[in-house]
Amino acid sequence: MLITIDIGNTHIVTAILDNNGEIKCSFRVSTKEKLTEDEFFSYFKTSLDYNKINIDTIEDIIISSVVPNLNQVFNYFGIKYFKKIPLNISTDLKLPFRFAENINSSGFGADRIINIVEAMKEYPDRTLIIFDLGTATTYEVLKNNTYIGGGIFPGIEMSLNALFSSTAKLPKTSFSKPQTVLGYNISTAIQGGIFYGYIGQLKEIIHAIKKEIKEDATVIVTGGLGKFVAPEIEEINVYDPELGLKGLYTLYQLNKNYKR
Repeated sequence: MLITIDIGNTHIVTAILDNNGEIKCSFRVSTKEKLTEDEFFSYFKTSLDYNKINIDTIEDIIISSVVPNLNQVFNYFGIKYFKKIPLNISTDLKLPFRFAENINSSGFGADRIINIVEAMKEYPDRTLIIFDLGTATTYEVLKNNTYIGGGIFPGIEMSLNALFSSTAKLPKTSFSKPQTVLGYNISTAIQGGIFYGYIGQLKEIIHAIKKEIKEDATVIVTGGLGKFVAPEIEEINVYDPELGLKGLYTLYQLNKNYKR
């Protein structure tokens, strides 16, 4: 069994995969920078017990993290409870793609790497546009197994929080898909503006990418907000909420003998 841990800015998503890459169980906890390895182990053990998975079957750990302050905590988790130094995702690993010559890959995010790796595995020999709709939204473009560029912009939750923190009268509004673009009070006006503005932003980016690369592409979306957004945009070909978790397994298979 393999532990995959995807540490994002909002949530930490953990899964247990068997030797064939099948997800046997998964759980999600809020990202807290004061989280300790012992606290995380309590969540972890509870999930294993609930799903009747024997902890002695765990063979290794792979981690994708965009929260550097937590990296050491999860390394301690692996060493303390499994006597394993986890495999941490970075551009130092063996990757199935290369960066175009004009790309500066320094600091390239682990979350972006695992999405690319799995998308390339599942949709080979295609030009790909990959969106990850999280706290921030990222997009990546690959052509001929080469990363040619991408972008980052605020996600829906970040945009909602920015409105609240930067204005005196606008209330803090939770996200939900609005029933109409025509808001009937302040909260629904914010929800409609943010949601449909975000939809329009995604569509325009897809159109601009295809125009610049002068060809069609397979558009893949992952991330929690994708379930709300993907049905609204006909240009999106695939919504896969587990793209990153599967990418961790795929990358592990390529690098399990990497010296740690």
